[in-house]
Amino acid sequence: MMKFIASDLDAAKAKAQRALGDRAVIVSVRNLPSGDIEVTASDKPAPAAPEPAPKAQFAGAARDAVDEGPFKMGAGARLNENIETKFSADALSKLSAKLSGGKAGRSLDMSDATVRAMAEILAPHGIGEPLLAALIEGARSSTIDEDLYRLETGFREVFTYAPLLLAPTAPVMLVGPTGAGKTSTGAKLAAAAQESGVQATMITADVGRAGAIDQIKAYGEALGADYFIAESPLDVAQILRSHRPQGAVIFDTPGVSPYDSGDIAALRSYREAADAEPVLVLPASGDADEYVDWALAFKEIGVRRCILTKFDATKRVGAGLRAAFEARLGLAHFSETAFISEGLLTASPEFLARRLIASRPGRFG
Repeated sequence: MMKFIASDLDAAKAKAQRALGDRAVIVSVRNLPSGDIEVTASDKPAPAAPEPAPKAQFAGAARDAVDEGPFKMGAGARLNENIETKFSADALSKLSAKLSGGKAGRSLDMSDATVRAMAEILAPHGIGEPLLAALIEGARSSTIDEDLYRLETGFREVFTYAPLLLAPTAPVMLVGPTGAGKTSTGAKLAAAAQESGVQATMITADVGRAGAIDQIKAYGEALGADYFIAESPLDVAQILRSHRPQGAVIFDTPGVSPYDSGDIAALRSYREAADAEPVLVLPASGDADEYVDWALAFKEIGVRRCILTKFDATKRVGAGLRAAFEARLGLAHFSETAFISEGLLTASPEFLARRLIASRPGRFG
């Protein structure tokens, strides 16, 4: 899919058709704060609904057909399936035995239509077995027998939602891997503060990354926010003493390694100098095992909640959620666009349910 921005709808559609040809299909239309129109379009037709997988496949009985090779009569039919649908079915098949009362003590009945429907939505996102089981169990208390409401209930039961309340007495220090979107997230927090009538002060210690200083200058000037560059914890302490910010303080730190004790010690020093709450910033999608390591390492320096970014750049969004779940971090905000003036959402079970429903394998959107 591709996005096209123009001053009006017809012009945006024309751009889409020029880029994608006669097969262009308009997926969504959005009004931007600038007054422009954003069109999301695809040149791929909506896939037909896949045939229901036979029950034997989820019980492991389809193994013989695979063992005889892809050239067995009828085996090649799977090559025509949507690749994500095939991935989903295979992953769910492998999970079914583990979720049916294995050593971990879970007892999810995969023959139950509700449990199976939930697993088919959740498993392809790579959220991991413990979170998958927890969400399905949480969804059992839904009073409405429908996928969306069951998902909302599951997310509400499993996670804590804790949006940031920006104030001068509670500076926010953004930590996380390089490329997670810490700097743009800081700018979005500053924009939200300014919009609510609170003056924002931005500080960055990410001075080694190429373009980082120019980036914070551009954000600060565009927002009308104060911004400072700090090369050491002493600089941070001096900035706060001399400037005495009266509004929100957002402190952006450099990307560091959770496996390097020196990097972690440096972040501790920055946190103490700013007397700030460290908040982990992670992309929604990525290497889930690495993300869990990040979350657990940063929890050791005081991280208690996280912001998940780049919801607009991926289909599967389970890695960040798994990290938050396994480290027991509260969900503060979600970021879903590259625009600084919008896209930073207060975390909620409603958003997560709709996001996972919309991106189930085999669907476009």
